[in-house]
Parts: sequence; structure tokens; C-alpha cells
Amino acid sequence: MIPMRALVLAFALLLSLPAAAAPPLRVMFVGNSLIYVNDLPRLVQAVAAAQPGGDGIEVSTWAAPGGSLDERWEDGHVARALAASHWDVLVLQERGGVLACMASAETRREAECRASERAHRRFAEVAAANGTRVLLLSTWGQADLRAKRRGSDGATSPLDEAAEELAMRMRKGGTDAQVVPAGTALRLWAAGLGDPREAFPDGTHPGLRASMIMAAQLYRALTGSDARAADLRLDFPLLQANAGVSPDTPMETQPRLAGDGSVVLLKAAVLAPYFEVANGSK
Repeated sequence: MIPMRALVLAFALLLSLPAAAAPPLRVMFVGNSLIYVNDLPRLVQAVAAAQPGGDGIEVSTWAAPGGSLDERWEDGHVARALAASHWDVLVLQERGGVLACMASAETRREAECRASERAHRRFAEVAAANGTRVLLLSTWGQADLRAKRRGSDGATSPLDEAAEELAMRMRKGGTDAQVVPAGTALRLWAAGLGDPREAFPDGTHPGLRASMIMAAQLYRALTGSDARAADLRLDFPLLQANAGVSPDTPMETQPRLAGDGSVVLLKAAVLAPYFEVANGSK
């Protein structure tokens, strides 16, 4: 029989050992330049790393300039990678204003719209078979940009409404999906600035502040917790639209996208207003 003193000492030793770190949340992103500009997935990773006691996030990004989800499904690379190992979350971002077609029964019959919905459903089915949650990152289109120029506010982005329609149709078909409404948050934020170029310097792609709002929105959708403003250490390049991203392999493995090793520090006080925008969005 083991002496009681020895049992007590063994138990005390176990309590004194550091708790094992939780495995990182594994997140796969699929989209185009609206997510690879400023490297949104790695911004999300940096936000997670800066949270006190927060979950780490591991990302894998499959993207191409102007690429559609139908193209990413047809080339097969993403589906194979998604099925090859476990991913906790799949984030899908469709090209520009394509999802606007989901807003009406007439436009849903158009070939491009049918292809987009089919690709969303197919990706979601592979994800569901592997226990992977699906998020639809809704972005923005020309209707959103016109609304920004008019300075309108209070309404949901047309693309966010269309994404909610698609998510509902996917749920009725048995595959779950939740929307991250970036379009509405950025439209209202840009309207408050009074100049859409502050959010979208080239009229299409997000500036760094807009990408930070999306990163905080995604962090909340991934973890269920609001992101707290903290100093962010960025040891990756903030990619531009002409970065030469290939859809054949994850961005994170492409040497030409690795940068020169420079590190940028974004201070918490500078980031706080953008995190507030993200945390206040629905």
C-alpha cells in the first residue's frame, strides 16, 4: 500500500505542474485579394496571439487575385487540403459583389450565382464531414461603395443581406454556415469618416484599418470572445493587390510572400478604435 504522505506529495506535484497549452484553433481561409491584401488571416492570427490567455490560431490561406469560390472548388486543391486533416473552421470569401445575386429569386437563377451557391455548398459538405465549422465572410460591392459616397447609414449592406440568404439556404439544405458581416461594419465606419478612400484607398481593397476591423470581427466569430486591443507584432508583409499570390498552395508556404523579416509593432492605443467598431458590429 502506498503511504498517504506519498500520495499527498504526488498530488501536490501534479498540481504544481504547468497546464498543457490548448492546441491552436486551425482555420482555413479561401478567397481572393480582399483577404490577402494586408494578409487578413495572419492579422487574425496576430490578434489571437496578443490576447491574454487566448487561444492560438493556426491559419492556411488559399487565394488568387479576382478568384471565385467556384474556381477554388474546381481546381481541387482546397477540397483535398480540407479533407486531408482536421480544421476547426473554414472561412469562405466570395469574389467582390457576386453574392448580391442571392438577393432575389430571379438573379439566383443566373449561371454565376448557381455556380457560387454550388461551390459554397460543396465546400460546406466537405467541412461538415470533417467536423469543421463554416463562416461566410461577407465583403462589399459597388452598391456599398455608392452608399459610402452618399454618406448613408443605418442599413445593412446588400451583400451582407445576400450572404444571410445564402446561409439560410445552406442551413435548410443541412449544412450550417454563419455570416461575418464585414460589409455593414466597414460601410458604416467609412460613412462616419466621410471619405471612402480612408477605408478603401484604391476604391476596392481594404486599407490596413479596414483589415484590422475585419480581423477583430473574425476573431470574435472564431472564438466567441471580443478582441481586446493589445500591441500587435506583425512579422509578415502587408501584402498588396499585385502580390503574385498563387492558388495552388497555401499563401503561408509561398516563399515570395514571406517578406524580408521586418517586424512592425502596432500599438494598442492606435488599434482600440477599430476593435471597438468590430466589437460593436452584429
